[in-house]
Amino acid sequence: MKVVKRILKEGKVKIKIEFLNDLWTCYNVVVPKDIVVSRTTRRVRVGDDDGRKQESVRKPMTLTIKVEDVSFHAFSNRVRLKGKVLEGPSDYVTSGSYHTINIETGDTLTIIKPDRGWPKYMLDRLNEAEKAGKSPIALLVTIEDGVAELLLAADFGIREAVRVRTTISRKRGTQKDHDTSMREFFSNVTVALRSQLEQHEIGLIIVAGPGFVKDHYKEHLLSADIKNLPSVISESINSIGIPGAKEILFRGIISQAVEGIKLETETQLVESIIEHIAKDDGLAAYGPDEVKKAVQFGAVEDLLVTDKRLREGDNKYRRWMDQLIRDTEKARGSFHLVSTEHPAGDQLQNLSGIAAVLRFRIDR
Repeated sequence: MKVVKRILKEGKVKIKIEFLNDLWTCYNVVVPKDIVVSRTTRRVRVGDDDGRKQESVRKPMTLTIKVEDVSFHAFSNRVRLKGKVLEGPSDYVTSGSYHTINIETGDTLTIIKPDRGWPKYMLDRLNEAEKAGKSPIALLVTIEDGVAELLLAADFGIREAVRVRTTISRKRGTQKDHDTSMREFFSNVTVALRSQLEQHEIGLIIVAGPGFVKDHYKEHLLSADIKNLPSVISESINSIGIPGAKEILFRGIISQAVEGIKLETETQLVESIIEHIAKDDGLAAYGPDEVKKAVQFGAVEDLLVTDKRLREGDNKYRRWMDQLIRDTEKARGSFHLVSTEHPAGDQLQNLSGIAAVLRFRIDR
């Protein structure tokens, strides 16, 4: 991400979305009641005033909207900002009408927080995104006989990319038939994999599955002569798809090979909180009251908040949350914003959306 301009006394920050993970940052810093200025396209009618020769076309224009809804669309790689138009070309748009701006990689937008200003945690997130540059994405190829599911793992969570199925000759066919169908299957998976490499900045490929197919496919992939192929490792997992991806994250496989992906760290922290709660050893707190008390005692090692929890509430609640984060960091604790786009985030949301790993027990 590139921060083009900061005028904090006016509550104004201009950013350019450079990489896929920047969309996730954008999703977490734009909230309802913000004002956003960006280039966009809008469907308008052009032609004769009598309507007989009019046609509907999409026109590029710069619009200023007051945001009412923000959504992250991982499958289409965009953030959608919906709100009322405040300013725009009068020939094509009426003030007060609604418009949705789609933010994608390469787009530039100005975010204005006129009333409440920029909370520290949001400015910190912008700074982290600017320093991170190309935060790597891991491509997970979960595979078994005739079925492969490719998934992307990054700051935005786990995203299913594509599924490949091929019928494998077994009992009635010869060994030659079986080998031919396996080669066809591997070739189909590699075609899908090449497509993902072209679309994303992949830092690591993990080939994983419950049997030996993963090892055979890894050999096939390494011999496929793919230019600038990222590092490839293979891992044994119990199942493919999302359950297998979660297993990979929990075991910390990605962090052993690629730095910069926070997703699996968050997964392990959530699992740690659940374990401490189950043991009732006093080394975890969850819910606003328990966590606030732990922060006041300086006991918080890791503060975890879901994106949904952080975005909800009025201005007073947001400022309370911002102060809680500041107090945690003053006591040398770490703050983690956890995406509900992956299973760990859902688990944390079920624990009220806010929890902490503690350095020591405190009296309740």
